[in-house]
Amino acid sequence: MEHTVPQPTEPRYLRTAQVAELLHVSPKTVSRWAQEGRLPYLRTLGGHRRYPDAEIRALLETLSDPSLASQPPAWSP
Repeated sequence: MEHTVPQPTEPRYLRTAQVAELLHVSPKTVSRWAQEGRLPYLRTLGGHRRYPDAEIRALLETLSDPSLASQPPAWSP
């Protein structure tokens, strides 16, 4: 009988540099998009931004679709 370790269900968060690498833009651009409300994020206790992994990857998939690529990223709460 195999025992599996349950995976945590907490959402994963990415750092600014990780988001920049995924989206092929500079970290400064990621920060600007967050300030403009184009990217969802949370602030850590230290004041750093963290971006929800699932939502960033969904945005990446949307941007990878050639029919939608000309539209700027937008996020609505």
